[in-house]
Amino acid sequence: PTAEWLVKDALYGSAHQPRVLGKNHPDGRTLMPSHGILDANAMLEGLHERLSQKISGRLQRPQQPKQIKNLLPLKVQRSPYFCSGCPHNTSTKVPDDSLIGAGIGCHTMVLLMDDDRVGDISGVTAMGNEGMQWIGMEPFVDRKHFIQNMGDGTYFHSGQLTIPSAVSAGSNITFKLLYNGTIAMTGGQDPKGVLSVPDVTKVMIAQGVAKIIVTTEEPALYKKVSFPDRVEVWGRERIVEAQEHLSGFEGVTVLIHDQSCAAQLRRHRKRGLIKQPDFRVLINHRICEACGDCGEVSNCLSVQTKETVLGPKTFIEQGSCNLDASCLEGDCPSFITVTTKPEESDQSDSMQSNNFGDLPVPEKIFFPNALDLRMAGIGGTGVVTTAQILSTAAMLDGFEVRGLDQTGLSQKAGPVVSDIRLSRDLPRSSNLLTDASADVILAFDLLVGASESSLKVAKPGHTVLIASDSPTPTGSMVGKPDTQLPDVTDLARRASFFTNEEENVYVSAASICEELLGDATSANIFLLGVAVQKGVIPVSPESVEEAISLNGVSVQKNLSAFNWGRAWMHDPTNVDKQFIPSAPQAPVMKLKELPEKLEILIKSLDVSPSTRELLYFLSRDLVGFQNSKCAEEFLITVKKAVEAAQCLEDSDSVTELAEAVARGVHKLTAYKDEYEVARLFLDAETKSEMTGLQGSTGRARWHLHPPFLRALGMKNKLKIPFTIAEPLMLVLASAKVLRGTPFDLFGYAKVRKIERDLRDQYLSSLQNAFELLDQGNYELVTELAALAMEVRGFEDIKLRSAEKFFARLEELNHEISSNRN
Repeated sequence: PTAEWLVKDALYGSAHQPRVLGKNHPDGRTLMPSHGILDANAMLEGLHERLSQKISGRLQRPQQPKQIKNLLPLKVQRSPYFCSGCPHNTSTKVPDDSLIGAGIGCHTMVLLMDDDRVGDISGVTAMGNEGMQWIGMEPFVDRKHFIQNMGDGTYFHSGQLTIPSAVSAGSNITFKLLYNGTIAMTGGQDPKGVLSVPDVTKVMIAQGVAKIIVTTEEPALYKKVSFPDRVEVWGRERIVEAQEHLSGFEGVTVLIHDQSCAAQLRRHRKRGLIKQPDFRVLINHRICEACGDCGEVSNCLSVQTKETVLGPKTFIEQGSCNLDASCLEGDCPSFITVTTKPEESDQSDSMQSNNFGDLPVPEKIFFPNALDLRMAGIGGTGVVTTAQILSTAAMLDGFEVRGLDQTGLSQKAGPVVSDIRLSRDLPRSSNLLTDASADVILAFDLLVGASESSLKVAKPGHTVLIASDSPTPTGSMVGKPDTQLPDVTDLARRASFFTNEEENVYVSAASICEELLGDATSANIFLLGVAVQKGVIPVSPESVEEAISLNGVSVQKNLSAFNWGRAWMHDPTNVDKQFIPSAPQAPVMKLKELPEKLEILIKSLDVSPSTRELLYFLSRDLVGFQNSKCAEEFLITVKKAVEAAQCLEDSDSVTELAEAVARGVHKLTAYKDEYEVARLFLDAETKSEMTGLQGSTGRARWHLHPPFLRALGMKNKLKIPFTIAEPLMLVLASAKVLRGTPFDLFGYAKVRKIERDLRDQYLSSLQNAFELLDQGNYELVTELAALAMEVRGFEDIKLRSAEKFFARLEELNHEISSNRN
């Protein structure tokens, strides 16, 4: 617009003043957009419409490929999210029905998150205006209190001026100062003019702040620190309570959340500036209920979900875990902390003996003299670093290089795109790829690679896609175990419409790097090796290796990853043989043997081999849970389901119903009371995982909150050494014979009565549904069978889950009766 105004000013008052158009058409319609990137694609439509009035015969109308026009949005999208262990996972928690002001910093990402986690966001201000919007709106609304987020970088820059302004205005507002010690949003710089937390409180009290609470993960560090009156120090687990407490004061209050930036901590640990914590968190997946509570309380991306024979289960992704340990607060007895030794050396060193010297040069160079490449991946995983390495290598090979990194507010989990344009003669006129201009898309994450923004630059039948299909959860999946990523096959099919399907390559780069190198941090470099060996990147392997060395970070590991990528592209089967198991593989559990009559019963059922295998597993597990009679009752129910489903005359329907009934009956029969948790605590696979963990000392502690001690007022979990817990659990597990008898003292608890009621009502409803089953209500009966899997969690979480179960069960019973053919 500035150029438009200047041109108009220069021509104003001339005898033959031409019409000057810039942002809008003469009729007011948008000619050039005022948001986003003003690239060639954004200009084409408007320019064509204006120029076609004079030279239409010489112009071709710009058209998007029809595939883009018809492209449906993905059901799961990558969006920016807090890093694993980020202090904002805790600091942005708020009481229910809170009105929040967003500010500038990493915590701005609350604008993209669920209101039930971060409050009702009223908007975001410019830096230094935090809270001022409340001063303006406060006299005109019924709400009596407002919470304003503010980062410490903003506070020391200009935000500190808003606090005395709010005091002068007499506003009822809580400023929440997120004190993490660094300007993390732009790379980890030190804030200027920093004061310590005690000094900040002194300034604020002098300015007239009515009350200050400091929340921290280590309150003990402040025990000997002198604070002014009206300042208290609380543990970070009380941050919601602290905000509720502060809202009761008239005037301006402040909550200072003191917790170091997770990304900065990780950098400092790698550089040896601070000590690495001596533990790792594991989850016993047999005990885990996949209720999502540990994800909810920690809001952490490293709390992830995997599918097992018993349904979804939660696990800790060790490669991204920043050892914040807030997941331990999840209301669940499945957590274990394993003591570890300090890391002595790069695990990749053991892989350097592999001889990559015999790798052949690429058979074919697809684009020898010029290349337009888009790299698409996830923020925080090294997309930009990989782009820099490739750009350096290309310059060493004599290419002219243009590049553009589009990181935005990526952080961890957000999409990052880097465009690289190589040419042998003159540099390209633009750094940015336009629609249908890419020769290659290097997708470090297939979800980002198959997004509309990536596929727009692809040209059907021309662009080659080299993609890692290793699954990486999105921020929207945290605390929601049932949310699934799109199927890899579906993403590949989606990409095939925009690319050269015959030449596309898919590889599980992260999984292979974890096996070969110990972690997935070099997965992007591995994929670069795949692309170079494929011949779609016209840069010599020797130049890439030199660029990796010049980069100077994790050189040996990255060199190894690059060459493993080349080796995989040359001979995938040979690389697969090199895999080193990350831990000894043990059975899920030493299952009880089935009596012969139960084996005969399973063999008599007309089900698929995979369903029969599932029935063997679940039956043997129920023998371990209680006895063979329990397993027999389970199989009789499944048999009734199979017999009832014969009327459908569809083997797939029989299998679907039989497996849903089997999983559901097992789920509600083998409820996790004290005896069952003790049995599952002894799971052989968890012990194997403990000892196989990198750096493990073999020592571990179990974190649990026994219901009977909770009822007596104990608020915190016990931390029991395994050496003490194991003999106790052996005794408790053997006491399962008391289950269901008058001597079962645990059985009198409210949650145990509910668990038995869940089982009984579910079985009764199934029996009724089997009698009514026909083609008209088959889907409803299957939904009823699967409903049991929605009952999850322990104690209060299970009670809430049970309420939803009973309500839906009643609805399904009525609908099944009403929907018969």
